[in-house]
Amino acid sequence: MSDEQLYVYGVVDETRLPKRLADRGVQLVTSGNLSALVTQLPASPVAATRRNLLEHADIVEDAFSWTTILPMRFGVVFPDEDTVRESVLDANAEHLVSLLERHRSTAELTLKASYDEDAVLTELIASSPRVARLRRRYRESPSMEAGLNLGETVAAELGARRDRDAARVLAVLAPLALDVRAGEVSLENGVVNLAFLVEKDRVGDVEKALEGVSGELSPPVHFKLVGPLPPYSFVDVPLAVAA
Repeated sequence: MSDEQLYVYGVVDETRLPKRLADRGVQLVTSGNLSALVTQLPASPVAATRRNLLEHADIVEDAFSWTTILPMRFGVVFPDEDTVRESVLDANAEHLVSLLERHRSTAELTLKASYDEDAVLTELIASSPRVARLRRRYRESPSMEAGLNLGETVAAELGARRDRDAARVLAVLAPLALDVRAGEVSLENGVVNLAFLVEKDRVGDVEKALEGVSGELSPPVHFKLVGPLPPYSFVDVPLAVAA
């Protein structure tokens, strides 16, 4: 049994590697016009540490600046070059060529939005007579019941506002995208966690539209737009790997 394995970053339709990637230990495993970007690693499980995840993304995004790439999920390994060719490239050649053609001109943009907690609560109190009344009642006569009523009302109003703001963001940005994926909003004050698949030449349009909707909703909504990125959320190469 070999003491090494090949870690796969993604698939490209190139047969020559830029020097900058080769200098980082990246190699191509090629079959016809398709190649897998790989690197040799010790034959042991690849831990999903922050460092390893960032290294994976860094290589994929470096390749994306060079050519079209179908990113693999983190942690995909094979024992040798022949297995990469047989299980990834040859078994799925037609599907991979189709995906590469589809994503020749696309990029992913990720958008996260969250509320400034103090600012949004101030606005809720100012705009909701019921919240203001319950808050005043709780301050005048603190009790568990009054506190629960206030907390439940604030949560309901914040949820309604989140739904309205998220719908507005989607209404403005979705028409500019080829596809949209919604992720879990993990932060307590989160509003949206979205991935947009866009034509590369429309990135500026998305940025401009976001500036407009940001002006409508902030303060207290804070937006973080990242990209252009490889189409991480819109390519599932592992499904194309033969069992």
